[in-house]
Amino acid sequence: RSAEIPHFMSILEDLLMTPFSIHICSLEAVREADVSIYDGVITIEDSRIENPFRLDFEHPKQLVLCFDDISVPLDGFIEPQEKHILQALSFADRIGEGSILIHCHAGISRSSAIALAIIAKRIGKGKEEESIKILEQINPHARPNKSIVWLTDEILERDRKLYDIAYKSMWLTN
Repeated sequence: RSAEIPHFMSILEDLLMTPFSIHICSLEAVREADVSIYDGVITIEDSRIENPFRLDFEHPKQLVLCFDDISVPLDGFIEPQEKHILQALSFADRIGEGSILIHCHAGISRSSAIALAIIAKRIGKGKEEESIKILEQINPHARPNKSIVWLTDEILERDRKLYDIAYKSMWLTN
């Protein structure tokens, strides 16, 4: 167990070196978390959610996005759209240097893809590989939604670099 502490400290130091603080978790985890320590919470929920997560107080600010974890059209489901990414980027811009908690149902696909969009925008063009490495540090289990990564690449005008690097180095979900 003591061997795990230096590894954990190394990961923590790497996270502290990033120019912002993003955490990713599942719906189950966010229900148990003390979200008051964050400046913003991005909630990504399924179109068929029965018990949505809502904050009952003003701090932190909450952005709720509703779309399903799909990359191709399916009857009765909501595809990720450009407007979802733009809303998340705008929300992150308003939070500024503050901390953001991003969650979806499992904390793996949609939340990781939205986190990647925020990271890529903040660290800038030409640093797509670094963006992916930061995401992997934040969430080693990240499997970003393919459609969101594709749309992010277009929005941020990365000429398929972000998408291609993510596709080659990570498993993107369909």
